Amino acid sequence: MPTHLLLDAARMEDAMDRARELNPLHSSLYRNREGQDEILPAVAPFLFTYPYAADFEEFVMGEGWGNSWGLWVESNAEFEELYKHFRRFLMVQTEDGQELYFRFYDPRVLRIFLPTCDHEQLMEFFGPVNQFIMEDEDPAFCILFSLWQGQLFVDRQDAALLKYILDDAVSG
Repeated sequence: MPTHLLLDAARMEDAMDRARELNPLHSSLYRNREGQDEILPAVAPFLFTYPYAADFEEFVMGEGWGNSWGLWVESNAEFEELYKHFRRFLMVQTEDGQELYFRFYDPRVLRIFLPTCDHEQLMEFFGPVNQFIMEDEDPAFCILFSLWQGQLFVDRQDAALLKYILDDAVSG
């Protein structure tokens, strides 16, 4: 089962350049509608194909874990379908009509947001996603969010198991 990675350039700063160099299979979610230039590349979320190569995986795990760089996405969907799905959630509207950026790709945000969702919201947000995998508030742990019988299932695991969890997700 293919796994993808959402990385946040705003959290990574210059490290995003290295990630993009190590894995050319990525696209900015802030790309303009014509698919041309990236908009705000220094703060944009990027969807990466994962794993791409061992050096990319080592870089993300070694430098990013504990720094809220992003999260892994387990899905049967193709890259383009996931890309379109996630673009739908970049902006949200408050009750008074104000539009705000929704930083769902930041694990600090998603770990708080998902448990507040009702059934319909979970179904919409997960869409083609089987599981989100991210660091816990305590980076000694990782959290796996999935839907089970339409309900949010949260599994907290020792972060030392993350490599095995990701390998299992990739091999399906």
